[in-house]
Amino acid sequence: MTWQIATLPEAISYSPLNLRVLTTSLLRRDLFDARFQLLTKDSERSEEKEDATPEGEEEEDYVDAQTDLIPGFYEGGLKTWEGGVDLVETIAESLSPVKEERDQKVGEWARGGKVLEVGCGTALPTAFLLRSLLSLPPSETPTRTVFHLQDYNSLVLSLVTLPNLILAALPYLPPDVLRLPQEGDEPIETVVPDMELPGNLSLNEDLIAAFKSLLEERGIDVKFSHGHWEGLSKELEQQDEKYGLVLTAETIYSPESTPALIGVLREAIGKQAGNAGHKQVQLESGLGSLSVQEAWATAPLAEITRGHALVAAKVLYFGVGGDLQTFVETVEKDGAQTSTVKHWSQGVGRKVVQVGW
Repeated sequence: MTWQIATLPEAISYSPLNLRVLTTSLLRRDLFDARFQLLTKDSERSEEKEDATPEGEEEEDYVDAQTDLIPGFYEGGLKTWEGGVDLVETIAESLSPVKEERDQKVGEWARGGKVLEVGCGTALPTAFLLRSLLSLPPSETPTRTVFHLQDYNSLVLSLVTLPNLILAALPYLPPDVLRLPQEGDEPIETVVPDMELPGNLSLNEDLIAAFKSLLEERGIDVKFSHGHWEGLSKELEQQDEKYGLVLTAETIYSPESTPALIGVLREAIGKQAGNAGHKQVQLESGLGSLSVQEAWATAPLAEITRGHALVAAKVLYFGVGGDLQTFVETVEKDGAQTSTVKHWSQGVGRKVVQVGW
């Protein structure tokens, strides 16, 4: 994450996202603040970015456009979409029925596992997993936890993905790095932020160093990838990378990109030998119905030998052609098994679907 760290601003503003399934809000960088960073970079930081970013200034224009989607250029990664929140709720409720125990239970389940978030954007699901993992005492075992985050746009990774991971770690960083510079010759003030209120965070060198040290001390590896899914599939195939859990939200809206997405899921999870045919399992209908016995949640990620994907999506994407039923049918033709883990019937219908081979 060297390039992402190099392009961080001096400070960010953030707001809490209060979720009914959690006792403590998730913090996320403000959208206006991320866009403002693109407009106000000083010349030195611009020169650094021209040397480092793979896409350069052209990508800035697309990411800063006043639209949520420019096919082939910008895929809406700066905004927080419902699907990301749905994944957080699904993971939290599946692993513990007790609200106050969810961070601990999720952390214990994720420790030592390998997680890939595809089309991560603001990366709320991974941020939740990271925060939950950091809430645990340090492990005495050497097993490392891997979080791999992928987005189409490299700028999205530096503008919102990494900042949100830093915000997830905020409660576990040394208080002396959480500081706000005062005007004039006044001493630097250490401020421990209220996690339930909007605020500003100085991304000083000490804080970044403390964040990196915290990850290393807890045995956590964070990896970033960007670009087309075809490239990610080849990368996974060449490196023989397999993951216990793959998360993806709001990524099936384009029928043209569905085969590439399925290719990533298949390569990341691993297609089981002799797994022919497919089966779709439908849970009983109702608002927010949930099965806590889904295969992905029955064992700690470190012990999983057969990975699964959780796909969060709207039932229908008006105006862009994608729909969940077509995705399910397509992935099942590839030999996958699917099951509806949770769904919401109010408003535009949404589901979280489990996929595995």
